Amino acid sequence: MTKQENNRLVNIGYFGGSHGAFLKFFVDKFSKKTSDITSSPFLVNGTSHNTEVKYSGRVHRYTFEDTDGTVRNNYKLENKGEPQILITLDEESQMNFLRLHFTRKSDHELTSADFTKLDDGTLVSNNFVKMYGDKFKSVYDIDFSKTKFLPYAILRDFIKMHFIDSSQNKALIGSKKTIQDADANTICISLSEIWDTDIFMQKMNTISDRFDLQLVLDEKAVSLHKEFLNNRVNNATWNRVYNIVDDIKQQKDTDCSDLDIVEQGYLYAWLEKTYDFVQAPLTRKFFQNTAEIYEYVSYYPNHYKAMNPNLPVFNNIDNPFYLWNKSKDKQ
Repeated sequence: MTKQENNRLVNIGYFGGSHGAFLKFFVDKFSKKTSDITSSPFLVNGTSHNTEVKYSGRVHRYTFEDTDGTVRNNYKLENKGEPQILITLDEESQMNFLRLHFTRKSDHELTSADFTKLDDGTLVSNNFVKMYGDKFKSVYDIDFSKTKFLPYAILRDFIKMHFIDSSQNKALIGSKKTIQDADANTICISLSEIWDTDIFMQKMNTISDRFDLQLVLDEKAVSLHKEFLNNRVNNATWNRVYNIVDDIKQQKDTDCSDLDIVEQGYLYAWLEKTYDFVQAPLTRKFFQNTAEIYEYVSYYPNHYKAMNPNLPVFNNIDNPFYLWNKSKDKQ
């Protein structure tokens, strides 16, 4: 073990996109055990990947998957026995986590799985193909070796399925595996906690006390965290789709035309989980307002209603159509 490694304060394990770089900067900057950092970590794409930052070398961060989604070290924590901060992915964070995954622009460290919006569909990136190509071949019979074009309806449906059944969500499954390797020297912080200034500061205070990081959590620390939030891609619309859901519940007429495709997929999943027997339409155009959505679910024809094969459980009973589809996937 080198002198620097022996002098390590803490390790940070995370999934790409869950702000491991920001957390490293935060700890390194505000610990009394390291020299102050005067430069900003932020790049124009909202990441904390500024290469000009002079770090102490005492805070180690590492990912559990590479930028293609390939697993590293079987989801095991590095440097076991040392203090660990483990960033976990929770269901509440999944909508905006996926939005970041698709909309943040690549930099020297981040390879985005973004796509280009066209008039009649989307053009997916090479990284998107690497991460999801097998899924599109098996579910939609789309071969990315022949085309990288996707109709909007197909991409929206694919995104919807991320939210319909969390047991099939690759990110959440991977995060649960990392937790299984946690030990007494590990403190978990969820992505939702990172996205809330008050909760984040409370959690960092606990982490500081536990690992003797001697963090100075003053107004400068609070201000930096708020700057971090403001730099997030989609920050201005962070809660937009949740507000739309509330308006549907209250039968308010609200415009939906600006929702991006991840928000649309989330809203489709919410509809199917909320309204019995209703499946969201597989159409290019999305609902223009909440009045259209409420009309759709209110007058969904009885002769079209059937147990939704997307839902693993219906009326607290295992859905046989869902189980049948999953058995086909394993064949």
